Amino acid sequence: MKKPTSHRGFSRWELLVSLIVGGLLIWVVYAFSKQDEARFISRQAASNAKGIHNMLSAWAQDNNGAFPNAKQYSNEAFRELFKAKLMDGEKVFGIANDPWLRKSSAPGGRGPDNEIGSAPDFAMALQAGECSYAYVSGLTPDSDPQLPLLANAFSESVGLYTDDPSRRGGVFKGLVSAWVRVSGSAAVAELSEDFRLIQNKNGKLVDVFSAEWGTNPDQIKNPQGE
Repeated sequence: MKKPTSHRGFSRWELLVSLIVGGLLIWVVYAFSKQDEARFISRQAASNAKGIHNMLSAWAQDNNGAFPNAKQYSNEAFRELFKAKLMDGEKVFGIANDPWLRKSSAPGGRGPDNEIGSAPDFAMALQAGECSYAYVSGLTPDSDPQLPLLANAFSESVGLYTDDPSRRGGVFKGLVSAWVRVSGSAAVAELSEDFRLIQNKNGKLVDVFSAEWGTNPDQIKNPQGE
């Protein structure tokens, strides 16, 4: 005579373990998806920054060989590209999900509205909350090619980022969206533990937005926020 088949269910302990494992798997998938999203946004930001650099270089050719000046905000320099009719749209100046951008109807709920106003001033172009890029003023195409020209905007402390993506200057941990050198080369870079953009120079790790690298910190301009 056959013994009855056992249909014992999971014990409470087994159920608890399965829930913990399942939760960990969900967290891992979420973390990797966020990293993938960060890298995608970073690559897109680098591509856009390269395009902005090309227009800045074109502007310099017609303006005594110097990039446009920014007295207080990076927006001021970038607006010169509209006045010169080198650009007719703002979208390239916005980085997805960037807290520097004001809320709008753009995908993701933030971004430039693409209203630039009319010639000759194009006063509506890149108003407060419509720009995601910081800028180093006072440079020319003949400046040291390794000097930074633009990068995704910093926190309120110019030169520093934060790992909180909900705050200005916030990046996904370990990533800064993009920076572009005077030479025009664009890169996605990792941040140091204190959220500075560190690169190797003469065998030494140096903050590229510091005087030690050759940058004038007084000339670094964040965008205008709301």
